[in-house]
Amino acid sequence: MHIRNLPCLAASLITVTLIGLSGCGGGSSSGTATTTTAADAAVSSAQTTGTVPTSPTDVVAVGGTNKATISWSAVNGAASYTIYWSTAAGGTTTTGTGVVSATTSYIQRGLLPATRYYYLVTARNNSGESAASGEIATTTALLDGATPYATYCATCHGRLEISLVTNRGIAEIKAALQNISSMSGLVVTDAQISAISAALMFNN
Repeated sequence: MHIRNLPCLAASLITVTLIGLSGCGGGSSSGTATTTTAADAAVSSAQTTGTVPTSPTDVVAVGGTNKATISWSAVNGAASYTIYWSTAAGGTTTTGTGVVSATTSYIQRGLLPATRYYYLVTARNNSGESAASGEIATTTALLDGATPYATYCATCHGRLEISLVTNRGIAEIKAALQNISSMSGLVVTDAQISAISAALMFNN
């Protein structure tokens, strides 16, 4: 599905960078972090004190459609955070796949439906990386929007986990389809559009 004329959200998103692979499977750890909040601004402007940061606290993971949203409280003196994920409990910073985020939240996209994912979070600055937070886990929704997205959208917009066409409602997707004459013969059901929208949204 070639969705045209949809505004790009790149300017409001912070890219996160893969720093390792563990072979855990069940999705990619590429993705985008949410827009900067006041707490995040304090993190980005923190000065290194010569002391390794403490472990992040109040870590929460919420599963959604082909995604999980992880958030935590800002750590004093931290310049960035690393989220380590796995599909097996008991992971460590060595066995998990790590993703760096400059903010205190991260949305991991492109995950398998109805699958449990486990997370650890660390804080770091120029003096080093903190010990990991306690492990948390969440299960993604049963609804699968990744499969129809891969069929109809990925060719033009890239894989779901790195797509910049995000936060699109059902009506927006339907309107885009109706305005593309070259796709008049393409059959995309309402259920598929709904699932794609759910996978692209930030909050479900």
